[in-house]
Amino acid sequence: MDRPVRIERIVVRRDRIVCEVAIPDPRMRRTTPILSRRALDSYPTLAHHACINEKGKTFGAVIEGTSVPHLLEHMIIDEQVRRSSCDAASFTGTTRWVDEDAGVARIEVSFADDLCALASAKEAEHRLNDAMRRCFQ
Repeated sequence: MDRPVRIERIVVRRDRIVCEVAIPDPRMRRTTPILSRRALDSYPTLAHHACINEKGKTFGAVIEGTSVPHLLEHMIIDEQVRRSSCDAASFTGTTRWVDEDAGVARIEVSFADDLCALASAKEAEHRLNDAMRRCFQ
């Protein structure tokens, strides 16, 4: 289980990055309370992100039972906030399964600086994989 989550490709558009994400193992495609806590250890403000979802107005309402790509979306946003002078409200994102049976999702995240967004995506992917390895050993 070297990298449970892989960003296979990133396309930089004028106002956002588009990440194609692969999660081959079906057992690792949803968050768990333990994985959520590990993510919050790295990104304590995740639960406070604004988020359009069926359970509430923040990401915290769904963090323990959402798709792992959705978690990665919010981790990328949080990482961008850390690296820039912008606040979380400055960034938006969306996540959707392209082929849920194959474990392929598309994440789109806005940015203020494309290089910062690329670095943020790589760091968030690294931190998420580290958390997942500790949870699913």
